[in-house]
Amino acid sequence: MDVEIPIEIWSQRQRINNALAALRNAGRQDPAELYKTALSLIRIITSSNVEELISEMERVANQTDLSAIFNFLEPLDDSLLHAAAYFDKDSILRFLLYYVPDRLLAAQNRAGNTPLIVAIMNKSSRTAAMLIRRINDLPVEDKNQILRMTDKVGNNALHMAVRRRLVDVVRHLLHEDMELVYQKNADQKSPLYLALESEEPKILEVLLSLPLEPSRIQGLPPIHGAIMHNRYDIATRILEKDVKLFAMTDFRGKNVFHLAAYMNRPRVFELLIPNIEYLGRQWDMNGEEPIHIASKRGYVDIIEKLSQITRWRSKQGQTVLHIAAKYGRTSLVRYLLRHPKLKDLINEADDDGNTALHMAAMHSQPATLIPLILDKRIKPFLLNHQPSTALDIALALVKREYTLRKQLAVMVLASTCGKSATGNEVFPMIDPDKKKPNTDDVENLIGNRSVVATLVATVTFAAGFAVPGGFNSTDTASKDDRGMATMLDKRMFQAFTICNTIAMFCSMIAVVTLVWAQPNDIHTAIVAYRRSMLPLKIALPAMSAAFLTGITLSVGKLPWLANTIFYFGLVCLLIISVAKLLEDPPLIWSRRRPISIMVSWLVLAYIYLWDVETDVSDDTEEDRMVFWTSARGLPDDDSK
Repeated sequence: MDVEIPIEIWSQRQRINNALAALRNAGRQDPAELYKTALSLIRIITSSNVEELISEMERVANQTDLSAIFNFLEPLDDSLLHAAAYFDKDSILRFLLYYVPDRLLAAQNRAGNTPLIVAIMNKSSRTAAMLIRRINDLPVEDKNQILRMTDKVGNNALHMAVRRRLVDVVRHLLHEDMELVYQKNADQKSPLYLALESEEPKILEVLLSLPLEPSRIQGLPPIHGAIMHNRYDIATRILEKDVKLFAMTDFRGKNVFHLAAYMNRPRVFELLIPNIEYLGRQWDMNGEEPIHIASKRGYVDIIEKLSQITRWRSKQGQTVLHIAAKYGRTSLVRYLLRHPKLKDLINEADDDGNTALHMAAMHSQPATLIPLILDKRIKPFLLNHQPSTALDIALALVKREYTLRKQLAVMVLASTCGKSATGNEVFPMIDPDKKKPNTDDVENLIGNRSVVATLVATVTFAAGFAVPGGFNSTDTASKDDRGMATMLDKRMFQAFTICNTIAMFCSMIAVVTLVWAQPNDIHTAIVAYRRSMLPLKIALPAMSAAFLTGITLSVGKLPWLANTIFYFGLVCLLIISVAKLLEDPPLIWSRRRPISIMVSWLVLAYIYLWDVETDVSDDTEEDRMVFWTSARGLPDDDSK
């Protein structure tokens, strides 16, 4: 045994041997008595020296079996060895190491800590060194077993030494057992990963100088830790040391560039030298390259860096444009539509036959659909394997579950093509499941709409002869100005007049059309009902705009009131316009670009004004778990 024992300890040892030889009560010990004796000895270890400990052991030798005390793990599941290691009593620990049985070197307390781990937690290099030397005297199998034991959160002695920044202990442990460097803890972190998070560069130097085998390192790749903590110098060092260590992947097959793409670390891609370019094209277990991860997140600058080496397609045949459209990355979609390498892939289909337009419709991304439908190269009538157009998909989603986002997506697509793949109109009035329209229902609908149209015509007609500010009287005005509106030169009045006139005549057109609808001819009535919808949709917002401009003009001398009314009315007018369009989009929508642009502006204004959520979840639950495991920080050193 190599434990160093000073000369004065020999006499102490003899006294304990005599006490053991004089033992008479070799029978079973009373647990209560053992507890009481162990507690008194631990108190002495805490506050006294080795001489007082020996004196107490001599005193209790005739009443208590000292060997039972050495094996006792109470009162806190700590042996005497744990107590000596925790309170850094190296002289007492040296003395105890001579008597304790070998198995107590592997004894674990409630936290799963062995005496060695306790000594390291207490940052005592001397007591840790004594314990390591004592463990080294054991057979190789027993020695390795004790050194590799972990606490309840999976930390072995080397994990704890790295976290406590004990450089000498790290060297000593690695000298005894190199296998420690490969073990992972409950956080999936090896000692090398923890060293990257440590503020002690010497420990990192020690570990990186080892002849490591990357395939044996358990848990998260250390290079991921370097990226997570922005340790680009360490990432460079790892690359220079061993390309295999740099190229390590996690359990989902994601390498360092997948992680950098997810975390938006463009600086990492400066390390894309020719001999590791293959990592930028490497598929993970989901069949995605780093560029596809960046496309999910919408990071344009990273896609620019990867565009020179990428294959563009995932294993499912999806391009980065597909993915950007799916996840609602509108800015990225605009960038990709301008990218020269993607010009031939804009209408390409994935393995399910879906184009980027299909993907945006499938995931109800109205803001992303706008740059797609406004691009003249996009073909909106392409069919997937269902077969369905993008509009068919959007309509099916609305029919299954109505939400504002889905309805906005239908509006955008309907502004480009007013019919689905089957040739049916986008928003038929009659339920297609009914074999024959109900005459009474049609008559009620026509009657209700006639009342609304007549009311709008009446109000706007009256407003035309009761304009804001009135008319010039014959007594005060010149001959040419008599009977003219007093505010004729003001732009707000001119806007009032135009809006009121539009509302008046559009409502009259609706009234005349509805009068033409004959209840006894059901098909004629349906056609008339549909044709009256568009002018009435124009009349209602126009009447609202006329009222807004008129009332604003009337209170113009009080600026704060005029501005409040105007902007509030503008918001309400936008709501009215969108609500009417959502009810039943006009049948004149076709592939005319001006109409598409107008609808796009309206939809965008509504999305940004009312903060409509248009993005789907960034990742699958599995992806979030993988990257969260890589990204979460290590608890404080003293927390465990």
